[in-house]
Amino acid sequence: MAYRKILSVLTGADNDAAALATAFSLVAAAKGNVSALFLRHDPRDAMPMIGEGMTGSMIQDVMKSLEEENAVRGDQAYQHFKTASNAAGAAECARAPGPDKVSACWREVDGVTEDVLTGATRISDAAVFPPLSKELRTAVLAGMEAVLLEGGRPVIVSTANPPATLGRKVAIAWNGRVQASRAVALAMPVLQTAEEVHILTVGTPKTDAEGGHQLQEYLAWHGIPSAHHRLTAKGTTVAGCILAQCRDVGADMLVMGGYGHSRLRELILGGVTKDMLDQNELTLLMAH
Repeated sequence: MAYRKILSVLTGADNDAAALATAFSLVAAAKGNVSALFLRHDPRDAMPMIGEGMTGSMIQDVMKSLEEENAVRGDQAYQHFKTASNAAGAAECARAPGPDKVSACWREVDGVTEDVLTGATRISDAAVFPPLSKELRTAVLAGMEAVLLEGGRPVIVSTANPPATLGRKVAIAWNGRVQASRAVALAMPVLQTAEEVHILTVGTPKTDAEGGHQLQEYLAWHGIPSAHHRLTAKGTTVAGCILAQCRDVGADMLVMGGYGHSRLRELILGGVTKDMLDQNELTLLMAH
């Protein structure tokens, strides 16, 4: 079991380099494929946000500006793709089974974020997103939200400086809920090749810190040895407690479910998930 085809979502910002490096790292061992995707947003989608009372010429100017931004960002995303592909020694190939080496392909398409990204994710093993930046935070979160809810695959969020070899020491934030269970199942290709796996359980009024031993037994059935760390969030947040333990064990990736309320937007924008998305130490692998 291995990740053979990974979608790398690009925005045309500098953080694209980190997302691509993460994607290539994850497919390297299996000589898989990285499918880089840049989504050109249709300027007409911005029409509802354009204020009433604007003249026709003003609207045309706004539309032209958006089209120019699409072109600039598309060119930048492609340059990031070429640079990362060359660094990974990847061959350009879009058809299976591909060459006997890591391969990559480029797509630049128009469409609605939810439709394009979820459709592309469903025919991939995982979707890699760049780390959040102030400039494009809202746009990246919108795509991430759609993929988490409808993509059916794990969402991987890279750090700004991903390690050359990712997934050597993997931590799992475990609370026994369905989201965490799905995240573990979808992370199996990483867990089965990791040098160390650490299960982190934080004792809270809603979570039993002892519950991780059952996951430990489950992983053992798959030939995955693991260590169980029982944590207490005293004087810090749950996210802060998890991050501190990840530093202690030297983890380079955190597997976690989407914690929070039933509505995904509340889940993404609040609580433990928000805190984790705001940090830039660990690559995240999330599932809802």
